[in-house]
Amino acid sequence: MKFVSKLRIILTILMVSLGFTSSSLARYSYSSYPLSGKRNLAVEINRIIQNSPRATIGIAVKSMKYGDTLYSYNEQHLFVPASTMKLFTAEAALLYLGPEYKFPTRILTDASSIKNGVLNGNLYLVHSGDPSLTYDDIGALVSNLKAQKINTITGNIYIDTTAYDQENFGPGWIWGDTRYCYGAPINASIINHNCLSFRTATPVQVSHRNHHRHRRSQRVYTGSSVVTNILAYNKFVLQNLFKQVGIRVGGVITAGTAPAHLPQIASHESKPLHTLVSEMLKMSDNIIAGSLFKKLGELYTKRQGSWSNGSKAVSHILSQRANVNTSRISLLDGSGLSPENLATPSQMLQVLDFAYHNYDTSYELISALPIAGVDGTLKHRLQNIAWKVRAKTGTMSGVRSLAGYVISSNKEPLAFVIMVNGRDGAGWQYKEMEDKIVTALTRYAR
Repeated sequence: MKFVSKLRIILTILMVSLGFTSSSLARYSYSSYPLSGKRNLAVEINRIIQNSPRATIGIAVKSMKYGDTLYSYNEQHLFVPASTMKLFTAEAALLYLGPEYKFPTRILTDASSIKNGVLNGNLYLVHSGDPSLTYDDIGALVSNLKAQKINTITGNIYIDTTAYDQENFGPGWIWGDTRYCYGAPINASIINHNCLSFRTATPVQVSHRNHHRHRRSQRVYTGSSVVTNILAYNKFVLQNLFKQVGIRVGGVITAGTAPAHLPQIASHESKPLHTLVSEMLKMSDNIIAGSLFKKLGELYTKRQGSWSNGSKAVSHILSQRANVNTSRISLLDGSGLSPENLATPSQMLQVLDFAYHNYDTSYELISALPIAGVDGTLKHRLQNIAWKVRAKTGTMSGVRSLAGYVISSNKEPLAFVIMVNGRDGAGWQYKEMEDKIVTALTRYAR
């Protein structure tokens, strides 16, 4: 009975999210004539491609209702996918970790007891790669110690980041990207996305033209800075927090690995995986994607999480559990930030096809995709067909990708992948071409 109930909920969400309801259909203008049959659809897409700037283009379109291929073009060609690669990471994580998985952050101790407010021993702050961890979450852990009547710690505070390796930047990442918060380090310790926001005010003097007087004002600047020294960042955070709550630390705060089987005295859990996946896909969050990639590598290979075993894990999971042909694929960083990532439209379509029909992940993946004209990276895009498309965008210099689901004119759900690898400076034209192709798919009628 529970299965049937959940299945009904999933089907309802799919219908609403892909525009099956009468209210959402009313928002779409049918002034354009329908494209009846595969042949007319192919003619229209070919026309759009021919009238677009020269580039290498790959397209794959498949009916999720009938299972037939409606259009394909260079579908076996390898492309740089940019952020559409997050679809591979998302589906692999949902399959292997499960939608309810949570990242733990724990405080352990080797002290045998706490007497008269004194903890005679060391503490270990053990990070596991939680990409949603905040300064306030660490503050809550320290406050939890104070609530246990701990006033003094005689030993050291060790920061354990050994869940992941120390290769914080992905293979092939462009140095310029690592200066910005979207390219912040992927470490087992991620606090506030490993990005510091700042706000500065500079005094300025304002003169009034018709009055012999001056008024002092301020010019406010805001910005952000990437955290480059993970240990120093942790030390700064903990020193401030222990001082705030009034806990004296006798030893030093430094890096260290927690011995096995130590008792836990405080812990924090991340949001569940399905929420993290939604944030990752809606806003194209590279930090969540990178951490999920390394976490899959850690748990799948039972070794320290790395870019290398993350790649192995995602490839194997999708091949073995989703029947995706991962030959020739190059999945290097989870987020698509590396220009050395490579995948074919056919491989990405296989992921979308499996995800749509797989009961365990269909709702979590589809509901996490941006909705055209409504939210995420598609909020201000494809507004002419708002609510009729859910898709992941991919953007980098010379690269534009779009992959997801669209509802046709006779309410048939279609999965599609469009990949464009071309020249710098033509991105807006490639995006315009993609939008025209997706709009044509909404006009398709079987």
